[in-house]
Amino acid sequence: MKKNNSLLHMKSLVFGSVFLLHAPLAEAAPAVVTSIKPIHSLVSNVMNGVGEPYLIITDTTSPHSFTLKPEHASKLESADIVFWIGEEIETFLEKPLDSVAIRARKVSFMESDDIQKLKFRENSIFDEHDDHDDHEEHDDHDDHEEHDDHDNHKEHDDHDDHEEHDDHDKHDDHGHHHGEFDSHIWLDPINAKEIVSIIADELSLIDPSNKSKYIENAKSTATQLDNLIRETEKTLDKDISYVVFHDAYQYFEERFNVAASGALTLNTDVLPGARQIMNIRELIEDKNISCILSEPQFNPKIIETIAEDTNIKTGVLDPLGATIPSGKDQYFLLIDDLAASLEKCS
Repeated sequence: MKKNNSLLHMKSLVFGSVFLLHAPLAEAAPAVVTSIKPIHSLVSNVMNGVGEPYLIITDTTSPHSFTLKPEHASKLESADIVFWIGEEIETFLEKPLDSVAIRARKVSFMESDDIQKLKFRENSIFDEHDDHDDHEEHDDHDDHEEHDDHDNHKEHDDHDDHEEHDDHDKHDDHGHHHGEFDSHIWLDPINAKEIVSIIADELSLIDPSNKSKYIENAKSTATQLDNLIRETEKTLDKDISYVVFHDAYQYFEERFNVAASGALTLNTDVLPGARQIMNIRELIEDKNISCILSEPQFNPKIIETIAEDTNIKTGVLDPLGATIPSGKDQYFLLIDDLAASLEKCS
């Protein structure tokens, strides 16, 4: 009896081995690296049910001053694809993408023609009549049709052309800008819809076996973003008057018609001087501004000093949602948080 049992066991092992040899192997999810939380959130939504993207900046450190650690370099080295905004935001990634992430496909959303872009504002006291006549040329972003095919996306491989910029101190505001367009593109949820579409297309190129899943997830996320826009429009008081620490929010302002009156600085590399602080104080008093808003990435001392002198309300705006836990919900909570912070100013 024992001999028969042993024989049966041996046959089971043989047949099991044959089955394993012929069974299709589950394909590993692509190795996806993302730079900042809002982009990680959108990628997570598109990859839902397939895999988890890796996030580089997990804390409140500004991407302008972030330094890569060996763990990050290792992830870049083994990445199949890297999603980022561009050198204007993630300065720390520009060189490593060429020298470390050699095998990865690089996708810079600032290089997409499908993203609506706004030019940098030239003055830190905003003129409401400036009203963004300086949009990049687009066919029509009012209808925001679904884009089924992004095969014409540019390759995002080489950033060798960017010159080094040395004289930051010689420029009042725009010393660090590489281009003419503001890079905080994700703060317009319509742009977020375009980003989601690009993500789905790019992932489908490197992982065609999951294309249908990526496309399905992208459509679902786009619907959620449409709902987010509608709910945010209902929430916001259009007559809010406020000034911000730095000029990062014009995409949000434009989408929801809640224009800021000014910013302490246009360039986070240059702290506001005495004259700029005086100009903001005068603006607050002349226009009866309700609120001045700091950011968690920067020292709030100047904001607090101005608030003490003018009795203005203070609050916090965070363009990255750095204190919001990373994941699929992060982007939606970020937009909710911006709206809630502005509502407290009214």
